[in-house]
Amino acid sequence: MEMHHLTEHIRLWQMNQRAARRVMRKPLTEQFGELTFCPGQVKHLKEIQALHLRLFKVPMLNWLVWLYRFRSPQLVSLALDPHGKVVGYECFMINESELQANILHSVYVGVDEAYQGKGVATALRSYSIRTYDFGNLNAVSTVAGTNDIKALRCAQKAGYAIEKASLKPPGHYLVRRLTLGR
Repeated sequence: MEMHHLTEHIRLWQMNQRAARRVMRKPLTEQFGELTFCPGQVKHLKEIQALHLRLFKVPMLNWLVWLYRFRSPQLVSLALDPHGKVVGYECFMINESELQANILHSVYVGVDEAYQGKGVATALRSYSIRTYDFGNLNAVSTVAGTNDIKALRCAQKAGYAIEKASLKPPGHYLVRRLTLGR
């Protein structure tokens, strides 16, 4: 890796570490059929990484993995099967451009192939929104690729609305507004 990429990744990790400390989240656990939705725990990080690699054929960004080592409860939502195995995940980060607006960005969403097509991703996104919708965030955002209709529909079913077209990568920038602190 080139030195300027490494330096940039360290800077992003540090910024996310600081910002994540301020993220308020309800520690909810919910049932969705036989699945349990809960905030992330570092003990599940290897399972999340393995599932992500299997689903998307590329590893998670290293600096995000390090971020989740320290901030899983604030930035990760999980779907666990009855045996406690990870079958779905949603991972968040703070984009520098969204920091001042108090927007949290959903960067990774994945569901095991055996559970796809059953509403798990939409329910997991909705669960995440409920856990953040009470505190100091104004919104959560995500990007759905132009040709990724499943991701777009999943986000829309969870309450996200298209705000604008994203050029890099080509896609739709979606936002779900939250209720500001009470």
